[in-house]
Amino acid sequence: MRYRNTTLAAATLLVLSMSSCAPSTDTGEPSGAAGTWPSYTLPDGSLSFEHRPDWTVEEVQSLANDPAGGVSVQVNDAGGDLIAQLDTGIITGLVCDDPDEAAQYVEYDSEPMPELDSAQGTDQRFVYRSVAFSTPERGEPVATYAVISELGDRGQCGLFDFFTFTESSGGRFAGRYSGEDTVPGQSYLDGAAAYEDSAEFRDVKRMLVSLRDKD
Repeated sequence: MRYRNTTLAAATLLVLSMSSCAPSTDTGEPSGAAGTWPSYTLPDGSLSFEHRPDWTVEEVQSLANDPAGGVSVQVNDAGGDLIAQLDTGIITGLVCDDPDEAAQYVEYDSEPMPELDSAQGTDQRFVYRSVAFSTPERGEPVATYAVISELGDRGQCGLFDFFTFTESSGGRFAGRYSGEDTVPGQSYLDGAAAYEDSAEFRDVKRMLVSLRDKD
């Protein structure tokens, strides 16, 4: 399995990570955005989402740490590269002893998701955003697209890409802009800003925004 986009959590009680290696491309060809997309429902029936017909969804080993359980699935593009991962049954919290008050936080796109209910009463939304830390020691710039609960984080502790779901836990439906499609002389953040205008991003957003709870 090749991994192109990855998910990112900030410093959390649970650290989840994947590697990234294959580039993102935008050929300008039709992206499949028009028309009806197939719908995928998690094996436990808790959530569903739509995806491009040429993308595939596969169940992987669950990362859940909620005693009630959870499910993990990966969405891969037509070439087999990872687009996003959905995990449920995640109990986590934002732990940040040294916030970077000078971090540069940018939101490129955001959309409310009122149809995704949370038993904890939080507002859910899709967001595509980046953070550039004030010093290299704090980490490299990163841009992610994710479904999140509005908890007020603005990058001082990294990007907390999680949403609340059940009374005891939440989930993560997210991926990372790899930066491997940047052109010479273009910075990672320049590439992240340009990615918003790509056909792939429009399809990624449509997929994430389609996330619904089945209850």
